[in-house]
Amino acid sequence: MAKISLSLPDDLLTYIDLKVANRSALIETLLKEWQQQQENAELAAASAVIDALELGWENEWHNTPITNRETSKS
Repeated sequence: MAKISLSLPDDLLTYIDLKVANRSALIETLLKEWQQQQENAELAAASAVIDALELGWENEWHNTPITNRETSKS
């Protein structure tokens, strides 16, 4: 795993140390959450483009998976 170095003001570092046991785990978790938010935003933007271009599913196609799922529960 690659290592990175961050410089933080002393007061922020003290605050973090009071709140969490493992700084590195906190930073890793925050970065993973940020990455997921970025991916979700990109997916939402792509979906909006598809909707605007009317390249999405037809109503029948959209309802088929729902119908199939209800049928398989029986």
